[in-house]
Amino acid sequence: MSRDALNILVLHEQIGPDARADELDTLAQAEQVAAVLRQSGDQVVTMPAGLDLDTTLASIAKLGPDCVFNLVESLGGDGRMIHIVPALLSTAEIPFTGSSGEAIFLSSQKQLAKQWMRLNRISTPACLTEGAPGHDGIDRWIVKSRWEHASFGMDDNCVVSGTAAAQARIELCAGRHGGEWFAEQFVDGREFNVSILEVDGQPRVLPIAEIGFVGFPPGKPKIVGYAAKWDVDAPEYHATPREFPILNAGLSNALTQLARKCWKSFGLRGYARVDFRLDAQGTPWVLEVNANPCLSRDAGFAAAAHGADFTYEQLIGLIVEAALPGNAPAAQWN
Repeated sequence: MSRDALNILVLHEQIGPDARADELDTLAQAEQVAAVLRQSGDQVVTMPAGLDLDTTLASIAKLGPDCVFNLVESLGGDGRMIHIVPALLSTAEIPFTGSSGEAIFLSSQKQLAKQWMRLNRISTPACLTEGAPGHDGIDRWIVKSRWEHASFGMDDNCVVSGTAAAQARIELCAGRHGGEWFAEQFVDGREFNVSILEVDGQPRVLPIAEIGFVGFPPGKPKIVGYAAKWDVDAPEYHATPREFPILNAGLSNALTQLARKCWKSFGLRGYARVDFRLDAQGTPWVLEVNANPCLSRDAGFAAAAHGADFTYEQLIGLIVEAALPGNAPAAQWN
């Protein structure tokens, strides 16, 4: 995986003084990625991106990077802007890591992503939006932000029974947190994360992770809410371990093939993660397609890469290599 040294710009969103834990994690990612690239001999500059896009693009052009390592997940604290920076870089013909602006837009708007999955015959739970009619036979719902990720705004009260309660929770979350919210059919079963890394032009499925729900009391929803991800003092943080179990061939193949189908259908590039739940019959359902999962050393993607015998340094290097001109993705799978 040796290559010539590059001038690389590590780009992340501008973080405000009242930033949440998940937003601060972006700074940690930027620091860790920049440190690895410098150790590899690259010239690295780290820069925040804000809502003044003219200034951002002018600063990038002045630096003249060979590649931008794109870690921008929002602009002005708004996840609806997640696709703007890759679209801007694409227009300026500046190579950047990860998926295109179109792929990030399509996968990040969760309700739109679910519609796209259905069009491509990918099983995903039903959804309910404010003002929409009820769905016969569906009792439990989980209310989510339509755009924000990292389990933003999610706690035990986001899992509700009945469409009336779901509609009420949508309205409450919109009033409390702002933005757009929707309800998804709650699939109460095992949860899996399937990470995909582009290697030599081909996407490679990494070892499959399962999220455990250890010691959850009866009635407590088995979800990875905001506290489970970001509050180290919360019981849920320590009760939702990530493991890489040996799965039976049928389940492993089903998850792998569905993850591959998501990669192809959404036009993903570089790296991505697909999240699943199994229903009572053992059928996998795609919850979300994440085109830019967290790349911190202690995050799930790095753990999955380690399970495939890639060091963190190799992981970051492969993501950069996939972004360079001439490294177009191959048409076939390994």
